[in-house]
Amino acid sequence: MPRATRPALRNGLYHAYSRAELGQPIFESVGAKDVFVRALLECIQRFEWVLYAYAVMTNHFHIVVATPRGNLPEGMHWLLSAFSNKHRQFRGSIGHVFQSRYRAEHYFYGPMAAQKIDYVHLNPVRAGIIRFEHLGDYAWTSYRRLRRPNARGLVAIREALGVMYGLQDNRAGWDAYEARLRVVLVSDQRALTEDELFSLVRKDRQGALSEVTGISPVVEMARCELRTEELGRWDLALAENLAECAVTPEALASGGRSAAVKVGLARQLRARCRASSRWIAEKLSMGSASNVRRLLNY
Repeated sequence: MPRATRPALRNGLYHAYSRAELGQPIFESVGAKDVFVRALLECIQRFEWVLYAYAVMTNHFHIVVATPRGNLPEGMHWLLSAFSNKHRQFRGSIGHVFQSRYRAEHYFYGPMAAQKIDYVHLNPVRAGIIRFEHLGDYAWTSYRRLRRPNARGLVAIREALGVMYGLQDNRAGWDAYEARLRVVLVSDQRALTEDELFSLVRKDRQGALSEVTGISPVVEMARCELRTEELGRWDLALAENLAECAVTPEALASGGRSAAVKVGLARQLRARCRASSRWIAEKLSMGSASNVRRLLNY
């Protein structure tokens, strides 16, 4: 039976996660965790995602992302492949690194989406890897970047605080979010006391935005519409590259399948718009998708 098609929504966000084959500790070392985080940040740039939260555990990971271009499947395929290739190369092993397909849950902006960000940030604490008091210094979740604005890079913590929680991106807002996570942990074990509830409300009020912030509305599109939009970007990139290189479509049709000019254009297209091997092979008259991958060492 064929696999079900992944959703291709570009509004709301996704909680995506994947576990290692047979539960192996693929992220046990600092180096492996660092390689994955670097791959994740490169993926964010390549596929123009918005990264709200992440956590790298011993044998699995969690991310919370928005995908304005509706390209979660393509981005996840790249991310898992990029890390798996480096992992196999370092280990000198073969076979699968991750267990079956990744999982992904879609949420519209609101309380459920906020709870998923909380869940990801608290994952190492609930797993017993670190105490909550030290979570702010733990290197392998995005929570560490909360109070370090200069170290956030591509992690959209400011947007998450404003859109999901209505909080300012300053000390009062950070304190309010930390208090929220503490309350979530306590509520795992017992009912909250009135003092705890009042303390949380007080911190929320202190850290609240003066006016509600919103996220730019994006109309949900069907997969075929998203595909048409994506192909339009690829066509535009190809036209611009041909103009820059002074190459005509006729010259492409008459050259060999592995001509240097075609390989150069293929590399530019991959870097510029992540065009597929099949599309590149057709547009540049390079034969098959496998030939393109071979020439580009993919």
